Amino acid sequence: MAVRIDKFKVKELMAKKKIKNQTELAKMLGISKNQLSNILSDKYNPIKSNVVELADFLGVSPLEILKEDNDELHRK
Repeated sequence: MAVRIDKFKVKELMAKKKIKNQTELAKMLGISKNQLSNILSDKYNPIKSNVVELADFLGVSPLEILKEDNDELHRK
């Protein structure tokens, strides 16, 4: 079972911080929008440092933005 970033939780936290879109969030994090898209993508397992940095920026625990991916077997 894989762990993924919960995109819906990230969007909810972005709204609370009045961050309009992923491009704005990427600029605030000092990364490209492409990098942020990869971090949030279900195609890749998130790197721990990315999860921690994103969670710290959004003011939450890393566990709050993670979810278990039960559909991993269905994608293969």
